[in-house]
Amino acid sequence: MVETGGWGGIGHYTHCLCNALAGAGCEVRLATHAHRYELSSFAKDYPVHQVFQGDGQWADWRRLFDLCRLHAPEIVHFQSLLSTRRDWLMFHWMHRKFPGIRKVVTVHNILPHETAFGERWAYRRLYQAADGLIVHSKASKRALYELMGAGFDAPVMVVPHGHYGELSVNDHDRSKALETFQLQEVCYLTCFGAIRPYKGVDWLLRAVASIDEWPADAKVLVIGHLLTGVTEKELVDLCRKLAIMERVEFRFGYVPEENIADVFTLSDLILFPYRHIDQSGVLMAALAAGRPVVCTPVGAFPEVVNTEVGFVAKNVSWEAFAEALNEAIRKRGAWAAMGKKARQMADRDFGWESIAHSTRSFYENVFDR
Repeated sequence: MVETGGWGGIGHYTHCLCNALAGAGCEVRLATHAHRYELSSFAKDYPVHQVFQGDGQWADWRRLFDLCRLHAPEIVHFQSLLSTRRDWLMFHWMHRKFPGIRKVVTVHNILPHETAFGERWAYRRLYQAADGLIVHSKASKRALYELMGAGFDAPVMVVPHGHYGELSVNDHDRSKALETFQLQEVCYLTCFGAIRPYKGVDWLLRAVASIDEWPADAKVLVIGHLLTGVTEKELVDLCRKLAIMERVEFRFGYVPEENIADVFTLSDLILFPYRHIDQSGVLMAALAAGRPVVCTPVGAFPEVVNTEVGFVAKNVSWEAFAEALNEAIRKRGAWAAMGKKARQMADRDFGWESIAHSTRSFYENVFDR
């Protein structure tokens, strides 16, 4: 299993999948980053090789090839890449060096959230060079085939994104969670995760400003680290311009693994005002934590979120999100019951044992081709 970053959502996903595959009888090894790996303290049923240095694509690929020579895997399963523009070349080189190894890619996003020049072309070459592809939803599968066009015949399987109960649930009470982030005791409607333009935090602020009857005991909590394309100043200035500073709390900064569960413990509702996405690990964490959600109808969200566990906007716009958020506020008394059903859904539909079984079956299908 190759996960090059060692942190964040894909790092968490990879850990859960590796443990589940090991439990399903697979011999699993993880190749990850030498210095950025953040899951060392997590209990594991698989060995970890911290090999990637980030000192050049060729050097890191050589380290991966060394692992392949040493352990002779049947499958190399990529959860993330070393170079979004050039790994398709290395896939072909890997086929020449190790013709018996099958290359499987989990396509968490069909294209990067902010697609740079040349990446669309490079991703098409990458997918063509893979021996099998896993996507997380029917919507992603459709988008993949639209990207690849006629003649694309690689095996593709929809395997749902697993829940993150291991990360989003702990035994802390609400007061301790509030203390962790130095927050007051109010009702929190939370937008959590890395802050990037596609996450729509600006849409969220406009939606909040449009709601006339805002609950006096409720605040929107925006919590996460800022990445490319948006700045703290832009968001705070927009909040001031909309005159909603009293309705919003910002906590800018990376939330380490040991504090993720506290975010959900203190939150009453989780918000996803996204412009686009394929699937979201934060959504899976919210369901596992037993929190209802409000979202736009992007990617896999309409396939996962129903009226029993959340509120889906009618279309992808801040105005439609505002309507869904306003409906959620009016039905605040139902949140606790919706949260219980969300937890049940996570256990029933997105458990890792089932996901590992589907993944292993896909491995067998790919290897038999």
